[in-house]
Amino acid sequence: MHYAITNVRIVTPFRIVEHGAIVIDGKSISELGKMEDVSIGQGIPRYDFSGMTVTPGFVDLLVHGGGGAGFSDNNDESIRTASEFFFKHGTTGMLASLFSKPTDQLLETISRLANYAASTAETNIWGIHMEGPFINPEMKGVHKVEYLWKPSVDAWKRLYEAGKGYIKIMTIAPEVPGNLDVIRAAAISGVVPSIGHSLALYEDIEKAIDNGAAHVTHMFNAMRPFHHREAGIMVSALLRHELKVELIADTIHVNPQVMKLLFNIKGNGGIILVTDSLRATGMPDGDYDFMDQRIVVKEKRAYLPNGTLAGSTLTMEKAVKNMVQEVGVSLCDAVRMASLNGAKVIAKEHRKGILAVGKDADIVIMDDDFEVQATICEGIVKYQKEHIITHELHA
Repeated sequence: MHYAITNVRIVTPFRIVEHGAIVIDGKSISELGKMEDVSIGQGIPRYDFSGMTVTPGFVDLLVHGGGGAGFSDNNDESIRTASEFFFKHGTTGMLASLFSKPTDQLLETISRLANYAASTAETNIWGIHMEGPFINPEMKGVHKVEYLWKPSVDAWKRLYEAGKGYIKIMTIAPEVPGNLDVIRAAAISGVVPSIGHSLALYEDIEKAIDNGAAHVTHMFNAMRPFHHREAGIMVSALLRHELKVELIADTIHVNPQVMKLLFNIKGNGGIILVTDSLRATGMPDGDYDFMDQRIVVKEKRAYLPNGTLAGSTLTMEKAVKNMVQEVGVSLCDAVRMASLNGAKVIAKEHRKGILAVGKDADIVIMDDDFEVQATICEGIVKYQKEHIITHELHA
């Protein structure tokens, strides 16, 4: 497979190349630069996008489902449906997120998802983000308290073995007795421990960092509120450069001004945009099931009947748009937070999250309103709006 994308604005994401071209050869990018500097051989199909924006494929580290399907469903078809839904929204890499369940059910779900990821070619499911089951019952959010597990290294090993190496991140509350041992064991296994659904104080988080914690799950949500005499996760995440933070940039979970404050402190390298999206993403308003409970979705807001926020209906291109238009960050910074930063967390930045020669051809093409026109994953067109990559333009 050998073709060229021409006349585009390329967000690498460290700079913008105006009037650029990208040549794709197989799974990789073989040439990239300004139109006049890129050599496109005769006979190679060219697809002209008339000034549209090209970015690296989006990387979402926290996503529960979308398009009416959830990753915790008991069948492969739901996994496939959710995967294809997010290709339509530019996500070429993601961690399918699983929530707390009774022991046997959770182990079965982890194993099913790991088997799917291992057996499916060109998938955008890179692994699993375990949101639980070792979280603080007082900050459970939508998790059912009876589904939380008692922390132990043996319990962690059962999760890890079921995941066959596909568990990449685990959300955990470091202040819960026994969880420091779990954090240490997870880190030794190569999993990123992420602080979340927690009432941890600064001293708890400092110990967690020393034992391998390097990440914060959906910053500002399911954690102790900011208090000037009581430093918790928020203060720790802002002060400690070891911690990268996830941000649900839907303007519902976090106010845009607060997002701006976070950006001013953590910078473009310390924030990872995530969706935390549910099966209801992309679906009409109404009632849905999540974590064995009824979720109400109204005007893009998902919540329990008691008003508790329950994930989101966000997609990554909308997160980028919100960061640019509502928060005021640059397009390069917003794209970096939606692509390269997430790839770095799970050590894939050598091939993913950046547009350059030798990198994987994971590419999103968007119009001026941030609407995805096409998604390419390792050179293969996984989504195209109205078949825009069908007309071959010859030199």
